[in-house]
Amino acid sequence: MKFWPQKRRNKIMLTILLVTLATLGGVFAYLEYSVYHETPTDTQVLNADGAKTALVIYHPGLTDYARNVTYTYAEALAEAGWRVEVTTPSPQAPTDIAKYQLLVLGWAIYDFGPAPTITSQIQRIGDLNEVNTTIIIMGGGLDPFNVKDQMNRIVEDANGNVIQTITSFRSQRNFSLLQEEAAKLAP
Repeated sequence: MKFWPQKRRNKIMLTILLVTLATLGGVFAYLEYSVYHETPTDTQVLNADGAKTALVIYHPGLTDYARNVTYTYAEALAEAGWRVEVTTPSPQAPTDIAKYQLLVLGWAIYDFGPAPTITSQIQRIGDLNEVNTTIIIMGGGLDPFNVKDQMNRIVEDANGNVIQTITSFRSQRNFSLLQEEAAKLAP
């Protein structure tokens, strides 16, 4: 006599499989929503008396790393004499970029490509009118599928002028590089 009849064992295994798949699907959906959910924020101004104005748009991500990287760069711009406006991508973020001499776009890599929130913001803006653009890519330690080139192409296709592409990996904690790159852009 068997401990588990064959039919009953198959039903239990199928039930376990379906529950596992449903749980994993729910966790995946939650993470996708959490990672790429637009989080509107008020625009924060750094150095209100700066000579030229930069708009910094960053996707906050799941941790404070993206915010730390972005604000390290933005504060270095402000110290170099820029008026810096920092916000997150959303319908409330500025879309008329005529008053900006610099656009900075930053996000953490999660799904092997540019963040949909950032690309949606570029679509909302439309024509970047050849504004100088810095791209800051943040990741865990690699650039999968060459995201840098993908984002450069997206900005150039929107008529933007990419002047810097900076990669900041969590494993390197290269905040001094961000400060150096921002300091190069005197207003």
